[in-house]
Amino acid sequence: MRISISIILLLQVCLCYAQKVDLSGIRQNFNKGVKNKELCEKYHEQLQKGAKSPVEKGYKAAFHMFMAKHTSNPFKKMSYFKDAKSMLEEVIEDNPQNVELRFIRLCIQYYSPKYLGYHSEVEQDKEYVMNNLHKMTDKQTKQLIYDYLDGAKMYTENELALLRR
Repeated sequence: MRISISIILLLQVCLCYAQKVDLSGIRQNFNKGVKNKELCEKYHEQLQKGAKSPVEKGYKAAFHMFMAKHTSNPFKKMSYFKDAKSMLEEVIEDNPQNVELRFIRLCIQYYSPKYLGYHSEVEQDKEYVMNNLHKMTDKQTKQLIYDYLDGAKMYTENELALLRR
């Protein structure tokens, strides 16, 4: 009896300290994480501790990669990049039809320096997002993605019209 009460109390304490992922904030600040060190560190830590869903794991990989911009150590930069690339490719391999994951990879590959050689899926992801964004049921996330892509200038006006539907 005493052991079971102790276990219940321990579980309650663990649940109280479990990190909750602010996915809405992460989505809204996705494009700022690469530029803002404090914001990047905040979401990076949150995602490292609490990412559970495929989308959260995709953002976890993205913010892990963004950390490379906020360190001056070249070995650490490359470590962040390689680890994040592996994380992102793994979650997309398991969820290839997820528009938001493909959007995350598109953005990362589109803006990654060419010398890193991480650009092989840009055209495929660009087309996939363009042809599937309208199928997303979460209207707020759909609009955030559209607004980001509209501002990124990676789509033509005709392609943006397809994205907008």
